[in-house]
Amino acid sequence: MSKTKYLVISAVVVAAIAATPLVISQKVDSAIEANKVLLAQNGLKQDILSKSGYFTSQRTFSLEVADAKKARDFLLAKLIDKNAQYKLFVQSLKDETDGSINAGFDGLKFKGEMTHSNLLPSDVKISLSLDQLPKSLQDELANDKAASDAILPLLARGVLAVDMTFGSDEKLKDVRFKDIKEQIKTEGSTLNIDTEKQLLTLNENGGVVQGVLGVGKQNFGVDSEMFVFKSELKDFVYNFSYKDDLNNKGDIKIGKYTLEVNDEYSNTKFDLGSLKANSSVEDVKKDLQIKADYTLDNIVVNNSSADVTLEKLFAKLFLRGINSDTMKKVQADYNTLLLGATTPDDKVLIDDFVALVNHGVKLDLGIALKGLNSDMMNLKDVSVDTTLEIVQNQYTDKESPLALLGLLDITSKVKVHKDDRATLEAMGLTSAEDFALGKPEGDFFIYEIAMKKGAISVNGKTIQ
Repeated sequence: MSKTKYLVISAVVVAAIAATPLVISQKVDSAIEANKVLLAQNGLKQDILSKSGYFTSQRTFSLEVADAKKARDFLLAKLIDKNAQYKLFVQSLKDETDGSINAGFDGLKFKGEMTHSNLLPSDVKISLSLDQLPKSLQDELANDKAASDAILPLLARGVLAVDMTFGSDEKLKDVRFKDIKEQIKTEGSTLNIDTEKQLLTLNENGGVVQGVLGVGKQNFGVDSEMFVFKSELKDFVYNFSYKDDLNNKGDIKIGKYTLEVNDEYSNTKFDLGSLKANSSVEDVKKDLQIKADYTLDNIVVNNSSADVTLEKLFAKLFLRGINSDTMKKVQADYNTLLLGATTPDDKVLIDDFVALVNHGVKLDLGIALKGLNSDMMNLKDVSVDTTLEIVQNQYTDKESPLALLGLLDITSKVKVHKDDRATLEAMGLTSAEDFALGKPEGDFFIYEIAMKKGAISVNGKTIQ
């Protein structure tokens, strides 16, 4: 009797497991049908073309833009729902595209494949590739055999494609663009495209989106008898964390970038050896703090009129002292004035500006360059570190804007290599007496410049 009971229980468990894929598959089908209705109401037509698999389902589908204006409004509404501060941008975009968006995008069609497990909660893989151009472009290609012969084979091969991964919570986790290596020839010119490892990964936790945007290689070029264009990017990585406009950070690294443009009138080439940049915006106890640091190596600019090389360029910024609540009010009032039904009143924004000034602000700026060489100037090592500060005050809009200068304190430290001082002095940028105020420090001269209440001094000496 006991053995029979266990056999029955085992059979029920096996049957339940066997039926699970069918149940999950049916639930997915229901969700797809509901989504199809939602998309149709918002200008997008989705059709499931085939379905296969039991434990793992594969569906092929098509997605077509039937009404571009509706689709645009649907997508932009989702953007505003999560980021109300973009309302002004969204309205401006709508106004600019209302007259042309349907003609430009109706008929655009993608083919895709969706894969997911029917056993356990898992990621959903979706692949999309461009299958059909908008109807307006189809009409143009029908009358242009050369362009048609160049573009239509790309669509047939699924060259423009992307793979996406969604978590079991339906949130996008990563996007990977298909590598492209194509040479497209048209009348008198050749377009070269060579890309590798282009991806975007996203992870949301507690309302904070963390992500990585990466490019292994992204090369574009156009060759013709009268014009040559090349853009080559290597090893680009952007790490970011985003909560809202007042709380986010990111860092960028570029391994190398080259831009070249040649035509019958000029030849220009720009080379960047590498770039590192960090930036952040943070609300620290109602104090809005903005930071940024940049390092660029081996910059070269060559053109028909001049050649410039720069070994290193450093730049930094640190802004603080802005009341975050006041800044939010500025943003909200600006959007309300431009998008509201009432006539804009500049007084509101003026009051906001005065409130920012009254609270005070402090800004640190720094820039340094090494190894600058050009036809006009050669500099070994120059740096400038400046602090601008407005302390809390009682300024009103009744006062002259020039009164703001009386509130502004500026201190700056200029460090100039002795050879660079001779170069700058020979250029006559200021008097020899001003250069003579520098304090020697090894191979450098130091100039500590201050402006307080409108008076300027260098190394403690007032300048008239």
